[in-house]
Amino acid sequence: MTLLIGRNNVGKTTAYAPLLLLRQTLGARDPRTALLFRGDLIDFGSYTDVVTDHDSSRQIEMYLDFGPSGARHRPRGEGANASSLDVTFAHSEEHGADLVRSAILDDRDRVVVSRTLQSSGTYKVVSPLLPRNSDVGRPYREVSRLRSLLQSEMPEGFLFSGFGGVLLPSDWREDEDRWEKVQRWYRASSDLFEVYYYVNDHIKRTLHNISYIGPLRSSPRRSYLLSAEPPVDVGRDGQWASEVLYQSSLIETSDVLARTNIWLTKLGFGELSFAGWGEYFQVFVQKSGSSVKINLADCGVGLSQLLPLLVQGCVMKAGHTLIAQQPEIHLNPAQQDVITDFLVEICASGRRVIIETHSEHILTRLRRRIAEAQTLSNDKVALYFTESDGDRSSLRRIDIGEWGEVNAEQWPRGFFGEQLENSLQMALAQSQRKKRSSV
Repeated sequence: MTLLIGRNNVGKTTAYAPLLLLRQTLGARDPRTALLFRGDLIDFGSYTDVVTDHDSSRQIEMYLDFGPSGARHRPRGEGANASSLDVTFAHSEEHGADLVRSAILDDRDRVVVSRTLQSSGTYKVVSPLLPRNSDVGRPYREVSRLRSLLQSEMPEGFLFSGFGGVLLPSDWREDEDRWEKVQRWYRASSDLFEVYYYVNDHIKRTLHNISYIGPLRSSPRRSYLLSAEPPVDVGRDGQWASEVLYQSSLIETSDVLARTNIWLTKLGFGELSFAGWGEYFQVFVQKSGSSVKINLADCGVGLSQLLPLLVQGCVMKAGHTLIAQQPEIHLNPAQQDVITDFLVEICASGRRVIIETHSEHILTRLRRRIAEAQTLSNDKVALYFTESDGDRSSLRRIDIGEWGEVNAEQWPRGFFGEQLENSLQMALAQSQRKKRSSV
């Protein structure tokens, strides 16, 4: 679980904005789109709106570390693992942005393969997997023709654009002399495509598994019309939450509705049920001990803001990531404690959560759960404070100990309310007093 805290308008969203930008680019219809700045997920404006100082002559660089369980691929069992990806984009009048360089690195940050955009519009590929130019007997004419063949296979846009297979025409293989001259280059090129394909596939799967819920969710409707195609998540504004839940309720083996109702009951809202006819359905809420069913549209705003978060959390699978803003919105302090427990349960079951919050109740409850050491340990939690210095935003990590203690000296003064401030200052005073008494 990652928590992002900070005052308003200091750039908290920029901490995860690159993930949303790449996730959105994944759905681009034009394979030449290197970065999709405006889409259904989020509107970043243009290249100039995103780049530092709004200077279009500057480049945008992203570094993706695949982590210990990420894309570790060794072509043909030899060479170095693909451990990370470094990509650089530049402004383009035609496409908004061009991928000008990409480099796949090993776990020692050595280049496995890099591609650099040339003035001719083609990419120069460099890799230690390729035979060296100084190799004796390098067949210039055949390799040149092979390069032209392979070059036509290379995608123009970002890694998501897809990679064709490295297919050699049959007449090349039938000509033994020609095949003898180029087979080392062909096999090396095949290795490079294999690395690219593996990394590309890993990134696509990771980004596909990211869901984002914005700060304000859609108001509920009195009745819903089923979509032509069932939604796969609740949507940025939570607009598909009711349908995702309804479609899940029609699947006999699905427990999404049951789990959602468990948490709704804990939160004091009651349970949901549905009435469907043809292509329409309605959502009703029934409190415990009551026989009255109330249409979701007639319930309080707190439930409508909360429901998308619960539904998305319940439909997520292990390895998926949920990014959500203000999970505490329109909830009282006791309900904020319960929603924190819900987020903790999500993380304990192998899913990831990134939340942007202003709630001291969420942080206090999280620290308590860490101290209890039953569901979540401190090494599974990251807390960042976002601050702005003029026109620059920065993230500062705040340590949380194994007992749930927060380093009071790292804590930004005056950020949360008096209760939390007092507890932090008390912890600092206790620590200093213990140090003095031990001397």
